[in-house]
Amino acid sequence: MKKSLVSLLSLALLVTLFAGQVFAKSNDEIVIGISMDAIESQMWVENQASMHRTLNELGVKFIEVIADGDAQKQNQQIETLIAAGVDAIIIAPKDATTIVSAIRKANAAGIPVVMNNRAAGPGAEVACSVTSDNYSMVVRMMNYIADQARATGQSYKVMEFIGNLGDVNAVLRHEGFRAVVDANPDIFTEVIEIPTEWKAEIANALGQAALQANPDINMIFAASDFLIPTIKAMLQRFDMWYPVGHPKHVTYVTFDGAADAVNEIKEGYIDIVSVQNATEQGRLCAINAVALAKGEQVDPDAFDPGFEVHTGNWEEVGFAGY
Repeated sequence: MKKSLVSLLSLALLVTLFAGQVFAKSNDEIVIGISMDAIESQMWVENQASMHRTLNELGVKFIEVIADGDAQKQNQQIETLIAAGVDAIIIAPKDATTIVSAIRKANAAGIPVVMNNRAAGPGAEVACSVTSDNYSMVVRMMNYIADQARATGQSYKVMEFIGNLGDVNAVLRHEGFRAVVDANPDIFTEVIEIPTEWKAEIANALGQAALQANPDINMIFAASDFLIPTIKAMLQRFDMWYPVGHPKHVTYVTFDGAADAVNEIKEGYIDIVSVQNATEQGRLCAINAVALAKGEQVDPDAFDPGFEVHTGNWEEVGFAGY
């Protein structure tokens, strides 16, 4: 009896192992779903292109949907990906809270989820999050500005362009900014907050009103490079767009790593940008999604530490932007 039981257990184990090998999908059988909020910046263009390149190199098919900045539309599109039977879904969400219901549906369907650059809110099961260390990156940038200001006796009245606070990245960038501002009240004497919701038209309207009411603003903090054309045009309109060293220069701090930012740093109009590694983030999203589709274990947290490019190091760093 004991021999029979041992034999049956051994056979069951062998069958399980064999089945895992037989039924594990090959790369050409895998389909990855990609859900993007919007492609509103050069950083996102590179992130998207990197995912496409990586999946193509791996010989993996993918279905991509883009929500054009509409959180409800994104949830509906993810339901379509679930119905299509994709093997894993990569999501760059419009809104961290709204996306939770769509992720729960993927969870219920047994489809693993990889978060792309932006985290999900609580209440959903995410297999992997590929994100930047937004808080630390902004703290490094703002401390760089504070150190320079203290050395020269400069002080700042700042206009802060805040991102969509439904996006945890925007929240962390704002918190990093406030941490340094609050620690240096002698340098950052006043902050005027502009809530942009990641929309250039809102940034433009509120920014112009703020400049009209506060012509002594001498620093800009923008939570994303996608606002560079908007802010540049605005400062030009108010005769405030001048390079470093000019008496009218407005110190400009931004985030992402777009070519626009690096070019303006080279010309002296932007002081510093904190760069997300969009290429690596896209690659990590793709390879982790494929690994999860095969039933493999992955690192649940893939942090990109980022790096800074400023007027003093751009030649040494050699980064041209996305």
